[in-house]
Amino acid sequence: MKPSFRVTISSTELAEAVKLLQGLIRIDTTNPPGNEGRAAEYLKTCFDSNGIDCDVIGEPGRESAVAKLEGEREKPRVLFLSHTDVVPATNVGAWKHPPFSGEVEGKWVYGRGACDDKFDAAVQAMALILIKRQRVPFNGTLLYALVSDEELDARGAEWLTTNAPSDVASEYVVGEGGGPPIKIGNRRVYRISTGEKGLVWLKLTARGRAGHGSRPSLADNANLKMAKAFLNLSSLRTRVTLDKDVVEEIKMVARGFLGELRASKLIKKHLNTNGLDVLLDRIAAKDRQVAETLRSLTRMTISPNVIHGGTETNVIPGACEGRVDVRLIPGQERDDAVRTIRRCTRGLDVEVEAYKYSAVSVSPSQTPFYEAVASTLTELAPGSLVVSQISSGMSDSRFWRKLGSVVYGCVPMSPETRPADISPGVHGPNERIDTPSLEFGTKFLVTLVPKVLV
Repeated sequence: MKPSFRVTISSTELAEAVKLLQGLIRIDTTNPPGNEGRAAEYLKTCFDSNGIDCDVIGEPGRESAVAKLEGEREKPRVLFLSHTDVVPATNVGAWKHPPFSGEVEGKWVYGRGACDDKFDAAVQAMALILIKRQRVPFNGTLLYALVSDEELDARGAEWLTTNAPSDVASEYVVGEGGGPPIKIGNRRVYRISTGEKGLVWLKLTARGRAGHGSRPSLADNANLKMAKAFLNLSSLRTRVTLDKDVVEEIKMVARGFLGELRASKLIKKHLNTNGLDVLLDRIAAKDRQVAETLRSLTRMTISPNVIHGGTETNVIPGACEGRVDVRLIPGQERDDAVRTIRRCTRGLDVEVEAYKYSAVSVSPSQTPFYEAVASTLTELAPGSLVVSQISSGMSDSRFWRKLGSVVYGCVPMSPETRPADISPGVHGPNERIDTPSLEFGTKFLVTLVPKVLV
């Protein structure tokens, strides 16, 4: 493996990274409607001033920014991938600072998108700028794509990979993921996302017979049918499947939280498809977020989330619509989700229709690229452990895997940053990121590139 390039980030350059992030936050890219083209133009201005080629391309008003640095030869190529749209900033009265102010307080930068995903966008852009400025040696091509519409329909990623694949196709992609390390026992653990669960969104339609609210026995309330369907779905225990990488992570987590002796006994007895939840419940007593994340990676999850039925208080509804979010593990497909939902709604006169589907998307973890990512993490955060993990959520990475890229989600935060400092603000009020994470994430990417582009 090529020796590491020694990265230095001055206080002036860190202030530059903070300013870059503030500029992105202050551009309201709430999706819908998005208006991400303004953020793409902002990034182009930043890159142009640093002598980096950048194009703004895509659907009018919803463009993405695509930048490029060329090394000694064209290939291999590494792509930094992030997105510019953000979810709505609701409950504004609960925010410490206005959602699009980019306000700095102490070491924290506040604003919608500060973590998801303008942190990644800013860190990746700053890494590109420093690689150019510090003349970091590399062979190949370094690409950057700040993509629109990740949060809803992925139109930006689909547009780029369909209409401009030669501009964004890459052997290796560093995408959204990583985040703060978790503390397990006395060890710090960083996660590399090697893939993502699949997604099926379903529409349920319950049919009944409308009537007057004063004579309920003469009608057939569709809302009650949907309520029974939702209760069936929420109480269903889906089949457990144990992937080898997930098994290794569960072992590590159990030993870290429960101690070697106790964990070994529980692992021997319960680390199987029948007893797994007993083991995870023990872990949940120590850290519920870690335990429930692991639980979601061992089975199909079903979340009935939207229900619409009825128009007036005195009218019994004859129809009711529900929406259900299903996430799939490797080996499962759309039809598996549809069959499962239909079993839960049998006899309730409920129609089931799958209206959105994305297959499970996974990259192999046994690659030199993975080793480069993992070794860079342990180099910059000595004593840390690194694990591969399939994400329970979804990103634009799947579009690049379809192009043949190996994609890992890993833009890590500072070793001292805790999930509790970050997680409440992601899609919630008071979203924020700390300046040490801006520095650490930038150092990580600048150090990684010459290892991969050898």
